[in-house]
Amino acid sequence: MNLDSRSYTYSSNKSNNLILISAGFILLGIAWFMGFSSKEFYFSYLTSYFYWLSILLGGMFFTLVHYAFSSTWSVAIRRVMENTIMLMPLFTIPFVPILFGMDKLFKWLPSHSYWKTHDFEADHLIQHKLAYLNESSFITRAVMYFALWNIIAFFIYYNSTKHDKTGDPKILENLRYFCMSPIGVLFFTSLTFAGLDWQMSLDPHWYSTMYGVYTFAGAFLAFLAFLTFTLLRMQNQGYLDKIVTVEHYHDLGKYLFAFTVFYCYIAGAQFYFIWYSNIPEETIWYLHRWVGSWKYISILLIVGKFFIPFFIMIFRGSKRNLRLLQVMSIWILFMHYIDINFIIMPTFHHHDFHFGLYDLATMFGFAALFIGGFKYITSRSNLVPLNDSELIHSINHRNH
Repeated sequence: MNLDSRSYTYSSNKSNNLILISAGFILLGIAWFMGFSSKEFYFSYLTSYFYWLSILLGGMFFTLVHYAFSSTWSVAIRRVMENTIMLMPLFTIPFVPILFGMDKLFKWLPSHSYWKTHDFEADHLIQHKLAYLNESSFITRAVMYFALWNIIAFFIYYNSTKHDKTGDPKILENLRYFCMSPIGVLFFTSLTFAGLDWQMSLDPHWYSTMYGVYTFAGAFLAFLAFLTFTLLRMQNQGYLDKIVTVEHYHDLGKYLFAFTVFYCYIAGAQFYFIWYSNIPEETIWYLHRWVGSWKYISILLIVGKFFIPFFIMIFRGSKRNLRLLQVMSIWILFMHYIDINFIIMPTFHHHDFHFGLYDLATMFGFAALFIGGFKYITSRSNLVPLNDSELIHSINHRNH
């Protein structure tokens, strides 16, 4: 197979990337120092952190599925997915500030300011959940999540890049067995439980049995948008020429459309079940998001995260229009942030949507970490798995 080396060799200044990563850590550190005792800072930090982490976790799911089912069409874009999940070590350390701000974020802690005016012992709902919602088990679960996610990321990336050098087919076979093992179930479970721990438990009186799947749907949809945008951006810079084709974008467009529908189904079903049962502990969550400017954010989510992408992406031509796909990817990533903000922030800003200095600083800080880390990792290996025997079939993939 004759490929121009310039199309699969990513050139990026490693020093600049390391500076960008350092700038991200410094910005986050300054924001933490300035807002160490501020409740607003920790809510802004959690919102920005989970936004970028969810994209990473969505990529981990897609990579596991790719190997488990020996997908052929996605071989040409596999390395971009693997480079994304190798950001996990960079996003493990920044979880520490959330641990320091637990008493400001999570109402189920007795030290939370809410209990200065309420009787903790008399709240039977919280008392009933304390076996799960307590500080030691929360930290233990977080350690388990990050340990699992880092193991998956390192194992896949190390073996995939090793296969580039050796071409040993047993490596890909071992990767397939690894991803088909219970590790895939453990990953999905950890992702859904992380959503319960870090988002749903912000309001411990509220619960939804569908929330874990809601978290997954949003994360995977966001990653699909990130992957589509990144591939288009790389091709605009001259990379992956004649490797990633309109056929791959057509498939990604189908995924974007499908998971837009899936997300709406899960979000809608969650709302309908809660509305129909009319239990005060459940309905209050939505009522808090139907006051002040949050009402308009709720409407924006319905229109912007479902109706707009649905009616645009439903057509075959839309999935093959690269400029439109790029615009829709940016739009879906924007709406994902609105969704994460809609989930977390009403617990603090009870009446109105607010985007302040802490939101700006944490968002840019994590963006610098993500972009700098991604470019640094991408520059360390080929953009495609050159020794994969299925690469030629992936390049020649056609939609019928």
